[in-house]
Amino acid sequence: MKVYVTQGHQEGIGLEVFFKSCLFLSQEKLHHLNLIAFKEGVKETLISLKLPFKLHEDNIELAHIQIPVTWLKKTIHSQSLSSLELGMRLSESGGVLYTLPTSKDQFPTGFAGHTEYFRHVYKKPELGMFFSAPDMQMLLITDHVAIDKLDETLTQKRIFLSLENAYNCLNHWKWPTEKYLISGLNPHAGENGLIGSQDQRVFGAIRQMQDKFKLDIAGPFPGDSMLKERKSPLDVLVYLFHDQGLGLFKGLQGFIGSNITLGLPYPRFSPDHGTSFNLFGKNEADYRGVQYSLNQALLQLKRMLDGRDSSNKSKST
Repeated sequence: MKVYVTQGHQEGIGLEVFFKSCLFLSQEKLHHLNLIAFKEGVKETLISLKLPFKLHEDNIELAHIQIPVTWLKKTIHSQSLSSLELGMRLSESGGVLYTLPTSKDQFPTGFAGHTEYFRHVYKKPELGMFFSAPDMQMLLITDHVAIDKLDETLTQKRIFLSLENAYNCLNHWKWPTEKYLISGLNPHAGENGLIGSQDQRVFGAIRQMQDKFKLDIAGPFPGDSMLKERKSPLDVLVYLFHDQGLGLFKGLQGFIGSNITLGLPYPRFSPDHGTSFNLFGKNEADYRGVQYSLNQALLQLKRMLDGRDSSNKSKST
């Protein structure tokens, strides 16, 4: 099993911050990585880092470390998509997918980013965006949905299926969580119908989760004050739409966090930041977001390997 790292946009900071993060990893951990990339972009980035390097057939020798690599030669639509599609296929055979930042123009028309593309490929609309940082865990019920579409999108069924998908996935991964807290849609969670009745859907989904899984879940809470209900960093803050949650997450955590896709046939991690085209080639990009999320991906791989070893031992006895 490996963590398969897809290169992202060749003119973004992804490769730069990835290589900087690798310098802080042991060779044992680096052995569990596999970068999927085009040689030209890698070479250009490494030159900008002003560190000694050599490109070999199956690894990159950078200063004192070696990074396993699979070189791509043919482009499918874009370099980002070519790298991503190979990473997806390899991860399906067992592993963790780690995607470096790219932009929507690197996908076929109609896809806003990785998550929409995953939903299309795997035919799973309930795929969820989960964010993890040292002091916060957050789930979004919807992500890139226009504000005028939220009312029709946020049905009780959609809320329940998104919660169910997240719970099943995190539970399967043995991801540490405690209580789930879910926000309302309207200001003040609707004030018992005074400001809209849509939040009754949230009540209904909560009851379904309690009945089916005996889950410790509460809400809906007003979105502007729900953070005060949290008792532990392991509590999962559930917000109904993109900016309702991510304004809080990025405001408190900055870009030190992971964007994790729940519901794929494999775990998928990425840093919680974009391409920063304006910093490309300047050797000025902050690597800490990738360092944090890459370590989380490696930790998840370890959980999977430990689980496989335990299963094999039980079968042999």
